Amino acid sequence: MMHQQIEDEEIIERYVRNQLGAEERTAFEEHYFTCEECFEKLEAAERFIAGVCDAGSRGLLGHSVSEAASKPRWRAWMLPTLAASGFAAVVFAATTGWIYFFQIPKLRQQLSQASAGLHAQQEARAALEKQMALSQVEANIPLVMLQATRDAQASPNEAVLSSSAQHFLLWVEVPAGRFRNFSLQIDTADNRAVEKLQNLKRNSYGALAVSLPTRVLQPGEYRIRLTGQEPSPASLLGEYRIRVRRP
Repeated sequence: MMHQQIEDEEIIERYVRNQLGAEERTAFEEHYFTCEECFEKLEAAERFIAGVCDAGSRGLLGHSVSEAASKPRWRAWMLPTLAASGFAAVVFAATTGWIYFFQIPKLRQQLSQASAGLHAQQEARAALEKQMALSQVEANIPLVMLQATRDAQASPNEAVLSSSAQHFLLWVEVPAGRFRNFSLQIDTADNRAVEKLQNLKRNSYGALAVSLPTRVLQPGEYRIRLTGQEPSPASLLGEYRIRVRRP
């Protein structure tokens, strides 16, 4: 929608008076959201209408002013100068309408956004506390972050498990995709099954965090395979190598 069409067809006036058809309204809204000039004119028109209507309902305007405001072909920026006796009342009413129709909704939106952000932070904190619950009863729990590799000659991920550690955490970054549930298969270097964890889900950080007892992995090298389980068919998503050492 072009500026000349908006001027010629009095689109702004008809928009605030709810006289546009659905297609015209949609086209104009798409335009003024990206046009600062039309957006400012629309705000001015709506503030003026709100102010005049409020002043009229309070009986603060004369009959001629109320009648002029109700004519269908008015232009907010071309209305005649109001009588001096009603000017102060119109300014007050327009200011009140601007606060009610524009400032208060903006404040409500900002409050809603702040509330949503706080809720997200609370959820992330709760998830982290749940994942790290073991650390409340065991200090310095080892954390092993696995990095996928396809190079058989590449160095494996190192996991140093102290003699006092009873558990350790495996952290696996999950690639984006269609899967909701995952499994981890842990095998020795000579392909003996050690542990299989199924029905794992991403945490709020988009990763898998798994707690295992240290007795599961004795010193040595292991292969860990990440598989997407659901929805089927299952698919291998990543393969990791890990070397467990004890000081």
